Amino acid sequence: MSGNSSNISLWGKAWSLDVKTVTSDPNAANTKIISQSGWDPEALRVTFEVVQSTLPSPFWFADIKVYNLGSEEIQNLLWNATWLTLKAGFQSGTNQYSIIWDGPILQVLFNRENVTDLVIEFNCLAGPWLLEQQFISISQGNNSSQYNAVSKMISQMHGNVAEQVSPKAKSMLQAKQYPRGKTIFGSVSKYISEISDDNFLNNWIDGNQHYLSELYNPDVTVDPDIVYGPPLPPGSSTIQSSSGSITRSILGVPIQNPFGAIFTVLLDPRLKVQIPPLLVKLDQTVIQQQKLQYPNVMTPLDQSGLFVVGQVKHYGDTRGNDWATEVTGFTRGYAQGLLNGTYAASERGF
Repeated sequence: MSGNSSNISLWGKAWSLDVKTVTSDPNAANTKIISQSGWDPEALRVTFEVVQSTLPSPFWFADIKVYNLGSEEIQNLLWNATWLTLKAGFQSGTNQYSIIWDGPILQVLFNRENVTDLVIEFNCLAGPWLLEQQFISISQGNNSSQYNAVSKMISQMHGNVAEQVSPKAKSMLQAKQYPRGKTIFGSVSKYISEISDDNFLNNWIDGNQHYLSELYNPDVTVDPDIVYGPPLPPGSSTIQSSSGSITRSILGVPIQNPFGAIFTVLLDPRLKVQIPPLLVKLDQTVIQQQKLQYPNVMTPLDQSGLFVVGQVKHYGDTRGNDWATEVTGFTRGYAQGLLNGTYAASERGF
């Protein structure tokens, strides 16, 4: 960070954008820092929108724009960019900047805005169709389990099954055994998605690896990973919280939806889709209720204020006001309903 870094929590934007490019020399360094907050005020302007979801659709994606790069850099990036890493957050405190996207670049676009501004846009996408060339061809004997198959698929993709399959998902997959020998031949993505749906599990792709997990495990009692609250009112130095440490960064008013609530906080890279899923709490927070429309059914809000992080959208402008994270939170009842099949996959869209 620069010498003018702030020590105040939730104050002072921080970011770093690195792009990996293909080079003719395999031993040469191929990662280039495009922009970072340590160069302020000379740093290039960057805008971004990053979405992570526990659901198969929408796919994980990142749209990142960089303004007014030099001509040689533009030419190199247009033809050779393959991987992008974006860190964002604040200079210090609980929301200190860290990675919010680390994945492949699908497409590099060139544009000109407002006549004078040259813009390079990185279209980054992680989805099953990106892995179509990762085929599997295995044979399994009698009484082999779905977990055996998933483990072999993930190993073939050089992944770590212990990190990519949750403990509960593992136990569920181990319980389902094939009654006779089975041959698996075809797309890894296809088979993992089918096995996931068969057990009412969620699966997603981060970078180029598959992950399988439940959204909420009712058998495990956990405290919330993060507690959020609204900013303190003018003239107040402190408010007693029932949850201990609280991040006072809620923006606006959370809004109820059919499966939980959508809320926005100052950009927080701690919010992510992961294994085990994050559990957050809204403390001392008013949630705008949704109007009931018969015969539609809406999941009741959890009176404890607890939500499972189902989708995260980070968005920001290094030279603008936007610097926030929007969260789609599921109530624990809804998340458990997805696990036991109370709610069908068709009801999981946003």
